Amino acid sequence: MRSNAESSGILRNNMGDLAREFGRKAFHMLSLAYGIVFYVLGWPRAAWALAAWLLVVFFIELARLRVPAFERALVNFFEGMIRDSERRHFSGIIYTTAGSLGAMLLVQGNPVIVYAVIGQLSFGDAAAALVGKAFGKTKIAGGPKSWEGSLACLAVCYAAAVAVGVPAGPALASAIVATLVELKATAGLWNDNFWLPMASAAVLLLLGVR
Repeated sequence: MRSNAESSGILRNNMGDLAREFGRKAFHMLSLAYGIVFYVLGWPRAAWALAAWLLVVFFIELARLRVPAFERALVNFFEGMIRDSERRHFSGIIYTTAGSLGAMLLVQGNPVIVYAVIGQLSFGDAAAALVGKAFGKTKIAGGPKSWEGSLACLAVCYAAAVAVGVPAGPALASAIVATLVELKATAGLWNDNFWLPMASAAVLLLLGVR
């Protein structure tokens, strides 16, 4: 059995991990700004704005990966926001930007779909991570993801789609697809921040959401 000191140490570590994850997901939810940009500028000007921002992000990320001093400065500034696995690779912001832009282009500025997938990207991914960290006990196929986190992602993605006017059936279909995309661990060219809005937008488009 663990001693009280060991149990307290584990609890503090878990709380620290959850706090860092909350900070990362709060930063991640800034992707909602892409929906605001779309609302303010409309189509297709919002796409041009995101394309310009993507170019800026790309060069910042490239500098971070090539210039150690710049990388250290960014890591220190965004303390706890950049995962260790991202320090030698592109971070999530480039994928969220590219995924949001790609979804806009795919649906040719359909506002209902654009708002739905950006909401799913912002809130669904955060729900999966935070609920999984806090309450995830039942692992899926022995992997790092939990049923609790995935069910939270499903519920939040469904709610995000319905909230902007997507009918119940297509909303559920897109939420299922978004949850399946989020379930797959990031590896190589696979990053759920890019593929989640793209896959969800494709499903809603195929189901005739207007």
